[in-house]
Amino acid sequence: MPNIEGFPKKLLVATSVVVIITMCLIPAEARTIDHVRFRHERQHDLAHPKNARLRVPERVSEVRIIENRRRPHRKQTLSSTHNAKDTTDPMRLRKNAQAERFKNATKKIIKKLKNTRRFFNEERRVLNETKEYRDGMPSWLPAMNFVDIHFYNYRSTRRPGATVTEKKFMYLMPKLHKSLVEYHEIFKLLLNVEVYFPDDPFFTYNKTRHELIKQTIHRLNGTIAEIQENMISINVTVPLPNGNKFLNSLELRVDAPQCLKNDYIAFRAYGNLLNNWYSEFRCPRGKKVISSNSKCAAYEAKLKEKKDTRGKQRKS
Repeated sequence: MPNIEGFPKKLLVATSVVVIITMCLIPAEARTIDHVRFRHERQHDLAHPKNARLRVPERVSEVRIIENRRRPHRKQTLSSTHNAKDTTDPMRLRKNAQAERFKNATKKIIKKLKNTRRFFNEERRVLNETKEYRDGMPSWLPAMNFVDIHFYNYRSTRRPGATVTEKKFMYLMPKLHKSLVEYHEIFKLLLNVEVYFPDDPFFTYNKTRHELIKQTIHRLNGTIAEIQENMISINVTVPLPNGNKFLNSLELRVDAPQCLKNDYIAFRAYGNLLNNWYSEFRCPRGKKVISSNSKCAAYEAKLKEKKDTRGKQRKS
């Protein structure tokens, strides 16, 4: 074969082919050398774990491989799949929407109850209540057992598929509604009480008591209507008032001291009722707020003491 300027032609062609092949190598093929090298070192590290902790990756490609191996791809995939299932499952969506409706209805009622409580505590300050007239537990005064309410076990409620929020609403709201309706009836009777032999100081007090009782009845009407409206909006039956059978013992024609006594007992009991209901909603049993809030801790401690005392009395 003839030479080209003293260089063999076959050798020239072979050299050109090698150069072209070298230049055509893509980066991915070049990186496989590092990958193979890293795999061998990784196998060595697994066989000698103590030495593996001291070895630092020399190349950026090794760092990327290590980071990729540490990422929990499968866990993220499962989590995203689970979240997607939660957002597309019709039964779960329906259940969450129902629970949200109960939660919103509860918030509205609690807000109304809070305002009713605040206004009553402010308005009753016009009365110079004395312990002489406030003490007593007449038969016409309704009783509410907050010990049983606070320590009620919602898990024992037979409502398949219902959330805790639904169970609480179904248990608490009818009781709240009943207790407010009972005091509404009491204040309507107190507003129409006739006082015989009233003196001059009582005339001044009678005007004040009428204004306070009217305001209390007005706010009670609004709170009761709020409860009924929210119960109806989520298809919960509003309980019918069965009346307080002991209200017949409340005398409607009394002297001035007895009128004062009846008023103050009713105001005190109603104020306690609003405070207890507000504390019950604000301080649910088993929640962190019981230990983080001093008022909630005191409320539960008081009920627990009553519960323990009642248990001892039953044993004896």
